[in-house]
Amino acid sequence: MANPAQSSGGSNHLMDDEADLYGPERGFVFTSLFSALTDHAADIVDAFYLKLAALPRSQAILDALSPAELAHLKAKQRETLLKMASPDLTAQAHREMALRVGRVHAIVGLDREELVRSRIILSAEIRRCIDPAPYNEALSLLGRRLTRDLAFQTEAYQQIQASRQQVLMSLTRVAWEAETYTDLISLTVNLLGRHEEVAGCSVGRPDSQGVFRFESASGGAIRTYVSHVEAGAEYQITTDPLQPQGQGPAGRAWRSGEVHRVIDIATDPSMKPWRERAGIAGFRSSIAIPLRQPGRTAKAILSLYSAYPGGYSSEDQSAFVAMLQSLLGLAIDRIENFEGRTRTVPYTQRQRWTELLHSEALLMYYQPLLDLGTGEVTKIEALARLRDGDRILSPAAFFPVLSSNDFFDLYVSGLNQALAQRNAWLRDDIDLAVSVNLPPAALSDARYFTATQHALAQHGCPPHVLTLEVLETDDLPASNDILQALNRFKALGVILAEDDLGSGHSSLNRLRQLPFDWIKIDRNITNLADQDANSVLRFIYQLTRLGHSLGKSVVVEGIEHVDLLDAIGILGADAVQGYAIAAPMPAERLAGWLATRPRAPQGLKRNGAFVKLAQLLIWEERLHLVSEDRHALTRLADINNMAPVANVGGALWQAPLASACQICPFSTFFSDIDSIFPAGFADESAKRAFIDAAINGGPRSEGYLLAREAVVEAILSTSA
Repeated sequence: MANPAQSSGGSNHLMDDEADLYGPERGFVFTSLFSALTDHAADIVDAFYLKLAALPRSQAILDALSPAELAHLKAKQRETLLKMASPDLTAQAHREMALRVGRVHAIVGLDREELVRSRIILSAEIRRCIDPAPYNEALSLLGRRLTRDLAFQTEAYQQIQASRQQVLMSLTRVAWEAETYTDLISLTVNLLGRHEEVAGCSVGRPDSQGVFRFESASGGAIRTYVSHVEAGAEYQITTDPLQPQGQGPAGRAWRSGEVHRVIDIATDPSMKPWRERAGIAGFRSSIAIPLRQPGRTAKAILSLYSAYPGGYSSEDQSAFVAMLQSLLGLAIDRIENFEGRTRTVPYTQRQRWTELLHSEALLMYYQPLLDLGTGEVTKIEALARLRDGDRILSPAAFFPVLSSNDFFDLYVSGLNQALAQRNAWLRDDIDLAVSVNLPPAALSDARYFTATQHALAQHGCPPHVLTLEVLETDDLPASNDILQALNRFKALGVILAEDDLGSGHSSLNRLRQLPFDWIKIDRNITNLADQDANSVLRFIYQLTRLGHSLGKSVVVEGIEHVDLLDAIGILGADAVQGYAIAAPMPAERLAGWLATRPRAPQGLKRNGAFVKLAQLLIWEERLHLVSEDRHALTRLADINNMAPVANVGGALWQAPLASACQICPFSTFFSDIDSIFPAGFADESAKRAFIDAAINGGPRSEGYLLAREAVVEAILSTSA
């Protein structure tokens, strides 16, 4: 019999063999051998598996099988052996059978070397059990069939490996192009779920309570399996090593950062909580892959489920798994660098919210912007909300589950709702401009421009009453493509606003180059919680001056304290937005709010601490300018020195009536500062120290900074 290990003929050689190995004439030769093999098949197969178990990879798989699984495997081997010797076997049927078996061997993880050695073992056991004398010709033909079988199975291995490479190529594109965590995991599981080796695929992370949540799933019966695992506490996977639900592959992979395999779900003790449901789903082995960069903790767990034992543990499969781990770990890091780490949302909840997004559950709430020059509300920002039963979800809750296509659908629906609502308000004589958020992805996706153009035309909306707010991120460079995209929107006639200036992503160069009409100062800058009020106002002042110097109008958002409104007006901002004006509200409430709102918000303290701090910043700006002019600084020093020791500043310093100082512009430098000191501030020495330090030391001197600190403390404590 030909030795299958020596087979190296090409496809032409295999084609030449067909006439010798199949057909009616050769079928007659196989008839008697087929009968003998039927009698001895059980002994041949038993001996074959006994010796196969001595091969390392085969031993690992066989040792993991249950007795029932091993018996089933032997029965399938006997069936295959008899088909190989069947008088009725055709060349086409043989090829299809061998490719099918070869794919199973590749998926199980049987190494190619052991596949070749297994054919040698099988041939030897056939000759041991069958007397060659009566069947010499038939045994020789069977050996050649076994050689062809090995060639076909090797071809199946190559097909599986080529499929792995194709998956990796596709995932490489996904890893670099996915814009959100949701995009990444959705595209990943869809690609892997179509791969022949994968019966099911999922990605998930623990939530804040340490309960593992599946976030995306694809392939076979995985959705049913995931729903069952999520349903009851006795099945929910946890990171707690002391609980049985924390001993599965996902829990161990999360804690250790290492890949964990289950060679056979039916016999692995760690799979006891999920064994029954995994069996119903058709899963027989699995692997949990922690997605992380080398030396870092896991960011998520990718789980692959197989319809066969093995746990993806062959050399080729291990290399495939290592590439998956590296690619996806890098992708998550890249996305989190500009998106931040998103909240863990279970798969079933993700599905529900995505479905709600494409229903009437998507609502737009509206938050007014107050024009500081007129005191009127002239614009509202449309903000997305999602109704889930009795709950109204904010973007922070449901945005993390949205894909890029979901965000586009959200933009189209939200824009059309907002423009339709504006027309409804117009019919009630309420004329308001509308602001809508435009995702950064819109600048590289032509669908957004087309949708905007269509919505303006559909609702008969003048373009200039629509403001598109673009959140500038690290992946939004001031390239020619981005400039062209923004200019294309501007050509429509809409207003462009840069959202969240100062959030950490924006740069001065991009602010200068990109054609925004408005800039919105980020709410994180204006939030007074755990921040020094003086620093907050200083940031607002400097960013406002910067925006105005570039010809842009400035909105300060996130204002929650009414006391800040006058101060921000003093600092020159054009408009404000935040809870100090009004919280976002449903469309039906806006008309009533506009009719009853006070023209000056209640509680405004025009002589409050924030106003005085704002006045101090303006005065200091003048001080900085004067300190750069030696002549002006000398004149100020002369005026200061003319005054009595304790009489400087406003009413405290009185020049003689005949003195030219009464009409000198520099005199107002001191009279203006008097309004900065809090009412009832009696520490004349502190006042004198402050002014002396300002004039003689300059605004950067240590003496001035100490004196200033005392004044600021007095302002804040007196106005508290």
